[in-house]
Amino acid sequence: MKIYVSKDFIGQRIDHAVPSITKDLSRTQFQRYIKGGNVLLDGVVINDPSRKIGNPCTIDITEESVSFTSPNPEDIPVDTVYEDEFIVIVNKAAGMVCHPAPGHRSGTLVNAMQYILGNSLSDVSGELRLGIIHRLDKDTSGLMIVAKTNRAHMEFARLFAEGKGSLIQRKYTCFVLGVATPKDGIIDTFICRHPKYRQRFMATMEERGKHAITHYTIEKTHYFTSTKSVSKIKCELMTGRTHQIRVHMQYLNMPVIGDNVYGQNNRTLSKSSVFPENITNFPRQALHSSELSFLHPFTKHSLNFTAELPIDMKALDRLIINHED
Repeated sequence: MKIYVSKDFIGQRIDHAVPSITKDLSRTQFQRYIKGGNVLLDGVVINDPSRKIGNPCTIDITEESVSFTSPNPEDIPVDTVYEDEFIVIVNKAAGMVCHPAPGHRSGTLVNAMQYILGNSLSDVSGELRLGIIHRLDKDTSGLMIVAKTNRAHMEFARLFAEGKGSLIQRKYTCFVLGVATPKDGIIDTFICRHPKYRQRFMATMEERGKHAITHYTIEKTHYFTSTKSVSKIKCELMTGRTHQIRVHMQYLNMPVIGDNVYGQNNRTLSKSSVFPENITNFPRQALHSSELSFLHPFTKHSLNFTAELPIDMKALDRLIINHED
């Protein structure tokens, strides 16, 4: 596994920087590989997990258990919304993983983009994440930017990292159980790993983890009873943290429909006769990257893209429209 560490991580400990870039390795795993002599920094073996990043560099992890063959091009349909010499914007389908990882070595967006673009993909994040600047969860659909060149990758990564006040805006549509007061607000917390369930994250007001800000607006709500309701929400990311919207909706006690990690699972939800089947049996988290706007760093054009709701989420939208209070 090859990972490029940019100047943005200068001064950070290597065992903090690399896991935050790859997302596929925990800090503990990476420390183990360092101590085992399986990590090379610019071709030189290192054995100190606390070593600070001094310059942009390349990290190679040689441990066989985390290094598998490069992804192969696969003829998988992809909804391409826009393309120029620097980037491609795709409307990712729900169920598609962004890049190869243990358990998902084929059928990913990277495999599909390799078939479409060949070698015209950035390799800043390593050969398993060709072109991937940012990610959507497997079961989240919608707009994503894929980088064709390393220069474009670094520039758009910088825009994403700027967070609040950035020249790039990302808005998501989701359907949740419940409703919040006020109906328009900002969720400003820190997000950290759950102390018990390490694959989950949690929102906290304590200064630990990463700062996360989401602006939400409730567009529609339908009350099935005085205490049971469903809402359509537009969320704008002011930062980009793993599972941010899903975690923040849970924090407001409005879990995303179909989110079995941060909400009620279908079996528990179906015990209530209040909700119709298309809510209790929704097959994924009802979350869609619906709007993407930015000032193109190279062409200097303002670009705005929208992706309509996929069929399964349109059904939820119709349910609220037909019963809107």
